[in-house]
Amino acid sequence: MKKIVGAVLAATMLAGTAMADIGFSYTGTNYFTSSGGNLGYDHGARTDCLSVSLSNQYGGAVVDIDVDGGSLVQDEYYGWANWTLPVGQLQVTAGVWNGRYVNRVRADAGDLKAADFEKYKPGVINGSTGKDSDNLTEGKIAVVAAWTLADALPGTLMAKFGLVKSAYNPDAGIATTAKENGDVKDSDLTINSGFVGEVAYQQDDLIRVNLAIKNLKKNNFSFGLFVTPLGIDKLTLTGGATVATVKNYTSSKAEWSDLGLDWGVDLRLRYKVNDEFSVTTMHNISSAYSTADDGNAMRLWNMLNATYAIADNLQVGLTFNLVSDNITAEDFADERNIGLTVSPSFVVQATEKIAVTTAIRAEWEKIDFSHWTQNLAAVTIPVIFSYSY
Repeated sequence: MKKIVGAVLAATMLAGTAMADIGFSYTGTNYFTSSGGNLGYDHGARTDCLSVSLSNQYGGAVVDIDVDGGSLVQDEYYGWANWTLPVGQLQVTAGVWNGRYVNRVRADAGDLKAADFEKYKPGVINGSTGKDSDNLTEGKIAVVAAWTLADALPGTLMAKFGLVKSAYNPDAGIATTAKENGDVKDSDLTINSGFVGEVAYQQDDLIRVNLAIKNLKKNNFSFGLFVTPLGIDKLTLTGGATVATVKNYTSSKAEWSDLGLDWGVDLRLRYKVNDEFSVTTMHNISSAYSTADDGNAMRLWNMLNATYAIADNLQVGLTFNLVSDNITAEDFADERNIGLTVSPSFVVQATEKIAVTTAIRAEWEKIDFSHWTQNLAAVTIPVIFSYSY
């Protein structure tokens, strides 16, 4: 796997010396947090992200380096190459990156992190297999080939297949006793890569649909289907559903246990009222087997954001994230474990390329609305500086 990735990266970086498009961006994030009623600077939470990209019609490469908690981390590094085939186009991407395709309806997020805008990705909230189901590569080393056909259809058809580094087959090559019992055969392979695939179709001013499939661990499959209607004036909408099998392997017994299904349903929309004002809302209902003995618990996430541009260089927003954990079908009212995050935010566009974003994040845990008990867990103020070229 590493040799394949290295070959593609070397080819794209070599081609990049003659590329016309060069991109550069920097994002520095600082956090001030409350402790005992005092607001202090959190040195350990500070992050710096530096990204450099090269690209043209033949391929490209991206190198993304982070300084996280004082340590240098190579976050994403990947390259891609394009070929014209007798039928369609082929693109091969290799490296480490997060490969998502679905429209997550984040036009108003800007530099705000997940805690202040999009708390969860599409898929199953905290799911074992179905979490972030549209993310094929999950920030792991991978090779993905994508074939696209545009000329012969009313719209554009895309098909992907890839290998992603993972401990795919945990029951291969284990103890001799397991082989003697017939649970594991000598022919079983120790595979260090899982399999991913995706099929997508888009017709302009009509619809965009994609089906993402992941099998990063033996007997564990994730299927995420997402639909985005197109051409609706002022409205952006994405709906989707994820279903995933969850099976766990116990090495001491050489046995697989079936934990049932992960499932999640997503609905996201943004309505642009006018040039200055827009409203975004995100909703998800997911299974939560890990928090209920009877296996029928659910998690609910509801998000509401309003964004208003006061001036060309000043934007304000207000975001509510409400998470209800461990809701059971038998006793919906009394089994609620509710958390609330409120984040008023401000974005100053200092120049065309420089922006400063800040928010005041207030978090409450285990709210009981029936008795109106509250627990203010934390107040955090992120200050984000970003530059892009």
